[in-house]
Amino acid sequence: MGNIAVSPCSNPELTLEEVLKAYSGMGYEKFELFTSWTRSSVNYTSDPSGYASLAERYGMKFTSMHLPVIDEQEESLHRAIEAARFAQRLGVNVVLFKAKSRPLYIRNAVPFLNAIEELMLDITPVLQNHAGSPIATLQDYREVIEGIGDRRMKTLLEVGHFHSVGVSWREGLELLGDSIALVHIKDQIGPQSVAFGTGEIDLAGLFETMKASGYAGDYVVEMEVEDKENTLTYLEAARQYIQPLL
Repeated sequence: MGNIAVSPCSNPELTLEEVLKAYSGMGYEKFELFTSWTRSSVNYTSDPSGYASLAERYGMKFTSMHLPVIDEQEESLHRAIEAARFAQRLGVNVVLFKAKSRPLYIRNAVPFLNAIEELMLDITPVLQNHAGSPIATLQDYREVIEGIGDRRMKTLLEVGHFHSVGVSWREGLELLGDSIALVHIKDQIGPQSVAFGTGEIDLAGLFETMKASGYAGDYVVEMEVEDKENTLTYLEAARQYIQPLL
């Protein structure tokens, strides 16, 4: 499967074991973890060995993980650091650094980066754009990147959510450049997720351009369609659609 991963945001109703079983049965081998929201989310204060055993049972590797969101409370930064340590113990490569506002991103990023460096965690933190969040537009992203001013913080190119706010992945790539350490992919018509190959996003062009740029990270497949009963069918088709393009 190379660098194709899958996100359980596609099936938030499934438990971790249910979703690992379903996705591994389609041929997916890499998985993005959540620490909230989905039924498959993990408890980062617990012993990670149970989760590791579950992944091994289904031939899956946890490759990226959403950290808990940082808010105005100082302890929320410590929770993010604790979650990063948990991620490292699970073999996760990339963690999604999240905050409730752009000022909070800017204020907490360097302390977080310093902490994981002092702990010698071999993980890459990334910022994420997401429609309706503090980082939604190119200007939002630029403000946070410049405000942090530290190249240790990498970025996630969120193709679908850029499309939702009228920004093409090419514009996102132009801004983020070689700071990109993870890519999330959907096909969409306007803001609506659709089956891969039926929407407006030039995924073939994305893969070709990213490959030419030297990008070697993962592409995380997301599926949030209106006809949710077909999600698993679409996810299997998405893997088959993407693989020849990589």
